[in-house]
Amino acid sequence: MLFNGESGVIQEITETQIAISFETKDACDTCGLKVVCAPGKSSQRRLTLPFRGNYSVGQRVQIEEIGNLELHLALIQFGIPMIAFLLGLGFGYIIPQTIIAKELLAFIVALLGLGASFFIARNMIQRLVNLIPSKYLNVRVLSRPGG
Repeated sequence: MLFNGESGVIQEITETQIAISFETKDACDTCGLKVVCAPGKSSQRRLTLPFRGNYSVGQRVQIEEIGNLELHLALIQFGIPMIAFLLGLGFGYIIPQTIIAKELLAFIVALLGLGASFFIARNMIQRLVNLIPSKYLNVRVLSRPGG
């Protein structure tokens, strides 16, 4: 995870979310992934999590990954579309011949399966987001506000 082992400061707390800001490091200037973890021209990276726990604005916290979050996200984001495409391709080949060539029909059905997999993966990611703080991340308080 991009924030694994890093410490940041709680910037904002709402009824449903907690926002933690992390400062960029010297290596961030040459990193190709900075568009993911520090979008825009901001010098701070921000992580927003569903709110759980007793935190206050200004606390310094450390984020530690305790589960295989990256693996699970990769399987959902890449595995589901690949499986849907291959199933659509196979299903397209067993559909009886029509006006369209069998290969073209199989490709069209595979693309429809790929499109449907977007909604399935998005739904699974949204459900996974609610599990992130309890199953995948440990937010440890390092200092109280002002301390």
